[in-house]
Amino acid sequence: MWRKHWVVIVAVGVVLTVFLSVRPWTGQAGLDDAHEIVPIDHRRAAVTYKADVQIDMNKHVVKGMLTARFVPQDDQAFFHLYPNAFSANAALSGENWEVVLGKQREPGGIKISDVRVNGKSIGVQYAGKTNTLLQVPLPARTSSAETVVEMNFQLEVPYNNGRMSYHNHAMWLGNWLPILAVKDAGGWRLDPYSAIGDPFYSDVANYHLRVQLSEKYQLATSGLESVAVITETRPQRLKIYEMDAWNVRDFALVVMDDTYQPISGKVGETIVRTWVQKSDDPQNVERIHETARESLDYYGKQFGVYPYKEYDVVKTGGFFGGMEYPSLVFIAQEYFERSDTMGEAIVAHETAHQWFYGLVGNDEVREAWVDEGLTDYATMIYLQQKSPMRSQAYIQMRLGQARAAEGYANQGVTAKSSVEAFPDWRSYNDLVYGRAGAMWWNLKEEWGVERLHQVLRQYVRDHQYKQANGEQIKALLTTVAGADPSPYLEYWLQVELEKAEAANNWVEKGKHE
Repeated sequence: MWRKHWVVIVAVGVVLTVFLSVRPWTGQAGLDDAHEIVPIDHRRAAVTYKADVQIDMNKHVVKGMLTARFVPQDDQAFFHLYPNAFSANAALSGENWEVVLGKQREPGGIKISDVRVNGKSIGVQYAGKTNTLLQVPLPARTSSAETVVEMNFQLEVPYNNGRMSYHNHAMWLGNWLPILAVKDAGGWRLDPYSAIGDPFYSDVANYHLRVQLSEKYQLATSGLESVAVITETRPQRLKIYEMDAWNVRDFALVVMDDTYQPISGKVGETIVRTWVQKSDDPQNVERIHETARESLDYYGKQFGVYPYKEYDVVKTGGFFGGMEYPSLVFIAQEYFERSDTMGEAIVAHETAHQWFYGLVGNDEVREAWVDEGLTDYATMIYLQQKSPMRSQAYIQMRLGQARAAEGYANQGVTAKSSVEAFPDWRSYNDLVYGRAGAMWWNLKEEWGVERLHQVLRQYVRDHQYKQANGEQIKALLTTVAGADPSPYLEYWLQVELEKAEAANNWVEKGKHE
């Protein structure tokens, strides 16, 4: 996610022409295309979700049935029910929550009913504060056979500035479906929703959704709308989409009325659509759409071939500036109204998340620096290769945040802290984005773009469709440099300024390996 707070960017205008036809992007990545990029192959995920849902845009209600198929890791399973973080009895107070909720808000939440395990009804057992978890007892493990968990749900969409809300023309649903919690080496990860950061941690899964809504509306999703089966019914005047998404960490969607229209292009085999409203400024729209296409092309050449066949950039409301989901990102509406360069930076940032969070997952609660640092480094290098002059405002902003982060050295909060440790959004921005991004930027300055990107391609190859963590990054850097990178990581991520000389020594040693 890209945070918009405490940011000033110099406006530099670019005038381009809006188009509505599909066109291939033929730009260059900025590095020799002879670099080997290992294609990312499709594989069957360990979990399959099937959902049949009905969306009522007038009442802002989503009803449905969810089926999850998986091989159990335990005698129980937990599903995240993130919408219940916004229930009427949730105590959401303080400055950080005010950012998420905004001045006008209405509660919402998700109710579960008729839970069945392998066809047997087991009742509903909530857990977590404000019922943000569903606990499901499972049969004793006797084999590696799949278990099938089914449930009915009814979601009342909250109204606020968050990732799941609506306005007069659209409804955006991020983190709305019940999904299995991750069980890693430390046990079940049942982290609560938080006001700061992206409080999510998910494994890839395969999804099949059947979505029913009024014929007046259209969808952008994490699935493949271009090959979706779409049925229109009479006299009900309903539209039914059936679509799939393979090997994705979540399934998000946006419902839009006919004031929205897509601008389409193509990068390789991937269709890129930017969903805008007819009243949006054509020049701003074109800049945002071109950035989506160009950055997807650039990152694919630098970090690994983008494996998904569609990528949707959608104008929504929200406090977040931009929010990433697989094959789909939300961009706050104000960036379709501004003529400065920040809209381009946000789109480039969310597009980079398709690699760092999407293809390579990580624990965004306890190690947010892993994906955000790499994502913001990727944003900076993309912007710089596109326009060295116009990129300077954004790059200097991030490097300035990295320097400001030194003020936290004695406050017990670092880029490696869990989200609950950050006192406010500013500290999170300075450390997780600024400091972690600047760490990679510094390594690029010392080692060069080509060498660093070879390392990052290896990182993507090693962990595609899996989870990565800080220890694995440390191990990779050890192999590359031939020396333990602990001083470098501790200087940058833990703001241990006394290790500056040791950090520089490690960088120098790594230059000659």
